[in-house]
Amino acid sequence: MTAAARGPLRGVYVHFPYCDRRCPYCDFVLVTPKAVPSRAYTDALLTEWSWRRPIEVDGPLGTLYLGGGTPSLWDPVELARLVARLEADVGFVAGAERTIEANPEQVTEAWLDAVTALGFNRVSLGVQSLDDDALVRLGRAHGRQGAEAALGLLAAARSDGRLQSFSLDLIYGWQGQTLTMWRAELAEVLARWAPPHLSLYALTVEPRTVLGKKVREGLARGPDDGLQAEMMFEARRILRDAGMVHYEVSSWATPGHIAVHNSRYWDMSPWVGLGAGAAGFTGARRYRNQAVIRRYLEAIAADRPLDLEDESSLPNARDLAFDAVMTGLRRLDLGLLWTLALAGHFEAAARREEAAGRLVFEPNADGLRVRLTDEGLRFMDDVLLALLDAEDGV
Repeated sequence: MTAAARGPLRGVYVHFPYCDRRCPYCDFVLVTPKAVPSRAYTDALLTEWSWRRPIEVDGPLGTLYLGGGTPSLWDPVELARLVARLEADVGFVAGAERTIEANPEQVTEAWLDAVTALGFNRVSLGVQSLDDDALVRLGRAHGRQGAEAALGLLAAARSDGRLQSFSLDLIYGWQGQTLTMWRAELAEVLARWAPPHLSLYALTVEPRTVLGKKVREGLARGPDDGLQAEMMFEARRILRDAGMVHYEVSSWATPGHIAVHNSRYWDMSPWVGLGAGAAGFTGARRYRNQAVIRRYLEAIAADRPLDLEDESSLPNARDLAFDAVMTGLRRLDLGLLWTLALAGHFEAAARREEAAGRLVFEPNADGLRVRLTDEGLRFMDDVLLALLDAEDGV
């Protein structure tokens, strides 16, 4: 990688692959040990950082995001070692967004004090639902009462300035949920806690999960795609009326609270990926670390490469262009800047999608932009397949 590919304001994503249980719908990289090896894992991350920093980072960091897994299980003393190293080596720009994911059962005043003291100014809370029956079905460790308590603490921390922002995740389309129930849940969340950011995910059935196995064996029903689409568009209406912007397919925010780090993924900005299963993007090359945690730790100890060869590549110009389209169209608020390079590969196919009412081209101060229409959002996979299958310029 050349110095020209590097630059300041990199983001760092750290994957913390430990949970106290695996939810039946989850296929993330994680394990559920009896005791979380915080010290050993932090040691490994510090070693990986020492390898990646000289070739991927040459200036202060703009964002830090701890995902998982359940980063709120991380021993704060060990987490402090990682943060201190990042600050000592390159530092952060003023006001850098620092996000940590958490589950409600770990969110206490003491935990909030510990992470805010380390500079974290944003918490992403995995609520998933306020319905106790749904939480049991989704395999969550907390109940409604626990979610309420955690949300109350985050709202208070934002009010008193300890947090700049917080987000909460909700899952919709689970078995037994109706459109009326979904409306009521959104209304309650808005009225009681006024979250500045929401991530709303349609329940999906991943093949390698417990839920996937049950659906294959006929022991559970898969989600109703039609109902899930209705729920998404109902959320668009309710949250728009509440002053929130649907800025990305699964993300809503009030002004000033768009997730800065996550926007890197959709805007093709570079970030460093640290940890087992973590992905990174240099601006020219994508990579993904060994996802088997034991093998990741062994590779670190033996000074072996971490990247998985079949997940790490120097994409050709067309693949990189399609990556830009695939991620950029997720930005529902801004759309995708339609450059000459993109037009050279996908112009004719995109215009056909425009004629079908699924894309719209709009002049903007910075150039021509293309966005998904509501119809395009409803059939986003079809739009992407039409572009992917198109021959260059045809």
